[in-house]
Amino acid sequence: MFNRSKPNPSEKNKSHLKNLMAIAMADGRLAEEERHILISVAHRMGLSEEEVQMVQDNPDSVKFTPPKEYDEKMEQIYDFISLMSVDSDIDPSEVEVCRKLALHLDLAPRIVDDLLEKFFGNLK
Repeated sequence: MFNRSKPNPSEKNKSHLKNLMAIAMADGRLAEEERHILISVAHRMGLSEEEVQMVQDNPDSVKFTPPKEYDEKMEQIYDFISLMSVDSDIDPSEVEVCRKLALHLDLAPRIVDDLLEKFFGNLK
C-alpha cells in the first residue's frame, strides 16, 4: 500500500493558529481584541483555549502545515485580515507578515494588499 499521509486536521489548525499569532505579535504586542479573535478562530476549528496558550508559549513546536485547497487558503487569508484590522490599527509589520504567509500558502502576496484595499480603502 502507498503511504498517502494527510496532515492531521489538528496540525493544520494549530499551524493556522501559529500564523495568526505571528501576525498578532508582529507589532510587538497582543491586543485584547486580537486575543479574542484568536480564541474565536480556535474554537471554530475545534481547538481549546489551552491549545491556544500552548501555541503561544511554544510556537516552534508547531510545524507549518498549509491547507491544500484554494478555498481553505483564502479562508486563512481572510482570518489574517480580520485579525490585523480588529484593533483598528493595521500595522505595516502585520501586513508584511501576512504577505509572507500568503507566499507560504502559494498565493501571491499582492492578494493581501488587494483585500486590504477592498475592505479598507487606501491605507497609505
